[in-house]
Amino acid sequence: MRAVRREPDFDDDDVPVRRTRRSGALDGASRPVIVTDRRAPKRSKRRAEPEVEEGWSVLPKFGRPSIGAMAMGAFLLLAAGAGLVQGGHLGLGGSGAGEQHVAAAAPASSAWFPIGEILAAGHYHTRRADLLQAIGVKPGDDMIDVDPEAIRVTVEALDWIDSAKVARLWPATLKVEVVEKEPYAIWQSKGVSWLIDKKGSTITKDDIAEFAGLPLVVGDGAPKHAVELIDILMRFPAIQRQTKASVRVGDRRWDLHLKNGIQVRLPEDGIEDALHRLTVLEQEQKIFERDIESIDLRLPDRLVIKPRGGAAESVAKGEST
Repeated sequence: MRAVRREPDFDDDDVPVRRTRRSGALDGASRPVIVTDRRAPKRSKRRAEPEVEEGWSVLPKFGRPSIGAMAMGAFLLLAAGAGLVQGGHLGLGGSGAGEQHVAAAAPASSAWFPIGEILAAGHYHTRRADLLQAIGVKPGDDMIDVDPEAIRVTVEALDWIDSAKVARLWPATLKVEVVEKEPYAIWQSKGVSWLIDKKGSTITKDDIAEFAGLPLVVGDGAPKHAVELIDILMRFPAIQRQTKASVRVGDRRWDLHLKNGIQVRLPEDGIEDALHRLTVLEQEQKIFERDIESIDLRLPDRLVIKPRGGAAESVAKGEST
């Protein structure tokens, strides 16, 4: 018969044990060390599902954003920040003195960066409607499509505008700053009167009645040379006050037409010296009060006086009349 090995019986509280070598003495006595062979169960390689409280859902995980997405995000943040600063929402920048809202209250728009307002500064004589037409954009248009250089060119083409600056204040404000021409004189040519500036550039021929007190210059070439003559006349106020108009002759020299009807012929060169002689003559002889048709100052050593209805009289420099 085959021998059958009988396994030992264990109670419920009994556990199998493994005997080991005897350890060193503890408290002076020698006794075996019993090690319980309770091995931890092996962990499964599969991770346990996270516990989720009732009423919540687990959001899906997103991969690393692309470089293009990060760049777009950075651009949008910068644009929004610039708009907050420039718009004054962060206590920085904002509208300066003299700026006017020439257009605001943008309607709903599908643009990426719809224009919310258009600010303008420096315009006084330029009409608001003309300025808006030259700018060529309106609230609701996309700021991305705005060309500041093109707007500058069209704005500077207006009659009163000397120079302009155009800036986009992201995300929603367009700013236009202009410098207008300064009226300096009135130029009359072929029966038409023009307002001109100090550079000799024409400004406008419309609504110039309010500038009637400016010096009047007449003839071809007068705008280009007006500033030279007017600056000299300002040094001789007695003559300037009597001057009604300055007429350019042959685009070479000037004739002064005084308010009392006297015509003063000035030389091509040496205008200041000629006006000085005329001033002395007026102070000493009260020549403007005489019945005279013309005074010719074109000769450096003498002047020629022509009485009204009489023959011309030549007076050498230093002689009395």
